[in-house]
Parts: sequence; structure tokens; C-alpha cells
Amino acid sequence: MTERGQEDAKGRWHSEETGLLIETALHSAPQGWTWIEKGQSVRRIVLMAISAIMALVVAMPMASGQDTTNLEELSAEWWNWGASMNPSPLDGSYTNTAQCEGEYVDGVFFLAGAGGSKKVDRTCTVPADMPIFFPVSNVVCSEAFGVAGQDPPDPEPYDTACVEPITDDTIDPPSKWSATLDKHTDLEQQRIASGLFDWTIVFPNNPFPGFVPDTYESASDGLWVYLEEGLPAGEHTIVFGGKYKDTPFGHFKGARVTYHLTAE
Repeated sequence: MTERGQEDAKGRWHSEETGLLIETALHSAPQGWTWIEKGQSVRRIVLMAISAIMALVVAMPMASGQDTTNLEELSAEWWNWGASMNPSPLDGSYTNTAQCEGEYVDGVFFLAGAGGSKKVDRTCTVPADMPIFFPVSNVVCSEAFGVAGQDPPDPEPYDTACVEPITDDTIDPPSKWSATLDKHTDLEQQRIASGLFDWTIVFPNNPFPGFVPDTYESASDGLWVYLEEGLPAGEHTIVFGGKYKDTPFGHFKGARVTYHLTAE
């Protein structure tokens, strides 16, 4: 099913069928995020694991000894990673820049994705044999959006009343998702919900416009890939993306994200 509409001068898609405005964050939001508005209701969805520009000063990894097999906790820390530096580590194509730094939690490496429908290509170096974790499609609900001026704010509790039903309606068929390694290996995707967690926003307007630095109760849910054994030394390519069909956000093709990785 193809969404009918047109793209305006700001890169926003105006749907003729649903009345939704899908803005690929060229102006009002950081690139790599998609804002979806209907009337006064504003929702955010991170398409294929969000990604953005990292600061030149790389955030220190979290204390060693954290359980890197608790995927629910890792999904929460991934969001804290996304808000831990300015610019946010969640945007665009890049080649061996600070944006590639993903070891926010000691012993696991985060990858990020992109919003909108444009292709994103990244070239990075990762530690060989270190677990890799990234979302293919991800939703977040938070107190932070209400403080930023969203009206109405996200319903509480954020896990069961907000992020869970939105994710149900987003990731299920007929939407389709894919994640591959080295062109021939389909990577296992699993749904992971963080539960309630504290999301620390360090910088104003980061990672979303209007955000105020503080710590906010939040919840995340979505499809994730966890490569427990990481990648063997050498050159590798990870590609992931998907198509959103019959979702609360309408019908559209998400960004196709390609990572060219050197594991060493």
C-alpha cells in the first residue's frame, strides 16, 4: 500500500489519505528524527534506531561490571547515550568520526539509525568480538515531551499506557523490517521493552526540540538486534530498515541504514 501525498519545501510529507504531517527534521528537529503531528498531538518515532552528530568530546563509558546481557536495561541506556552529548549521537552519514563512538556502556557497542526515508551510509571501526546492540524500529514516551510543550503530554504510565500500545500498532504486520550482516545473514530481531527508566537530558533541545535538561521518567519499546558475539576481526556490513504500513504514523518507507564496519 502506497501513501499518496507530496513533499513540501521543508522536506515534510503531507499525506492525502491520513492527514498526517511527517517531518524529517530538516528544520524543526535534529536530522535523524521524525516528528509526526496530527492536530495538537505530537508523537516521536525513531526509525531504524536513531542516529545523530556526536560531540568531539566522547562521553565516558559507564562503569565496568554492568550486566551487558540485560537487554531491557541496555535499551534504556541506549536512550541515555542518545542524549548524553551535544550534538546528539543520532544523525546522518559519516566516516570514522566521533559519531562512530558507541561504547557508552562498558563491554557493549551501540549502533544508531536514522529518521525519514533517505539512505544513510556510515563507515566506522568497532572492537572485534564485542557485543553490538541497536534498534531497528523504536518508540519512546516520556515526561520530557510534556515539559517541552507537547499538548497533550504522553499518557501515564509511560510503559503500559503509551509506548506499549503505540509499538503494538507500529511493528506488527503488514509493516516489514529487515536487518542483515554481510548481505547473506538475516539478523534476529527481538522486541524489547525497557520498562520505566530515568532519561537524563543533558543539553537543551537535545535530542528533541524544546527539551529541558533534567531527568525524566520514560519508557521505550521496539525491535532490536543484539549480536552477543560481536563481529570477528575484518570488514563487515550491517544493513537495516523497514516499511511502515497501517501504523499510527501512516504508510511510508523508513530510512535504509548501512554500516561499513572494520572490527579490530
